[in-house]
Amino acid sequence: MLWLTPTFILLPLCAHAITPLPIKLLFQTADGSALENLAVRSSSELLITSTASPTLLTFDPAAKNPTFTDVVTFPNANGLLGIGEIRPDVFAVVASEINVTSLSTAPGSVFIWTVDFTVGAAPKATRAASIPKAGLANGLSAVPGNPDVVLVADSTLGLTWEANVRTGAVRVFLQDEAMTPIGTSGPAPALGINGLHVRDGELFFTNTQRRTFSRVAPSGGAVQQLGTGEFDDFTLDEEGRAWLATSLPTSPGGLTLIDPLTNEERIVVNTTLNAPSSAAFGRVGALETETLFITTKAGQLVSVDTSAEGV
Repeated sequence: MLWLTPTFILLPLCAHAITPLPIKLLFQTADGSALENLAVRSSSELLITSTASPTLLTFDPAAKNPTFTDVVTFPNANGLLGIGEIRPDVFAVVASEINVTSLSTAPGSVFIWTVDFTVGAAPKATRAASIPKAGLANGLSAVPGNPDVVLVADSTLGLTWEANVRTGAVRVFLQDEAMTPIGTSGPAPALGINGLHVRDGELFFTNTQRRTFSRVAPSGGAVQQLGTGEFDDFTLDEEGRAWLATSLPTSPGGLTLIDPLTNEERIVVNTTLNAPSSAAFGRVGALETETLFITTKAGQLVSVDTSAEGV
């Protein structure tokens, strides 16, 4: 168990809005079921989770009439949350029995599954680890260079779990005040750390209730706050910039771009999105790597063209 001193480094931010980037609605669920997270396969197909269903979905943006298709349904769960690629075409997924009203999970119901697309025509799903003491296991990140380990954000306990998908071992990896909800003075239910990703030896994470985007070295040190907003999950581009799904006070939702090197914060999409929840870039070719896919809690899957000049 690793505890960090709850120290914050608050840097000045240059925040401004630019001309909104082109956005396209790719799919809308018929009943508006919430979409939670997504990952992109090397084939360019998307993998999508929903807190309203234990079934992992896939979507092919290049198909003539694309629609959601079931991949695998996980037992003893009613919803899915974080997802991440741990090795080529092998993904880890958080499955649990979720109470969407209290934003909690039933005790003992949180499992990490792996889904392997390399084994043949049908993917193989394996229950890899259990997190029996989890409060709300939310975002998930692979750890570059260690395909056996994933990190999972616990939004209500305010910490990060480490799960070994090979051995099943689980431990508290990182705990800090910056990951916790504000507490009893804040609105209930409270979500602390939400999305998280590891890049270049640093852990980047959002805290929804504290309205922060931060980074910290997993080996210890001060938490560095990089931005402010009601952020959910996010993705990092090749330049190390963060694209964050954001709830906005003046519109349904948007997308915020933060550059950790310059501390510049920009709202690049500020309309159309209804409670955006996660973001991921395409992977094949110049066009796709400039396409950002976004899920929303209103059942939308959209794409954003990030190639606009000045972004």
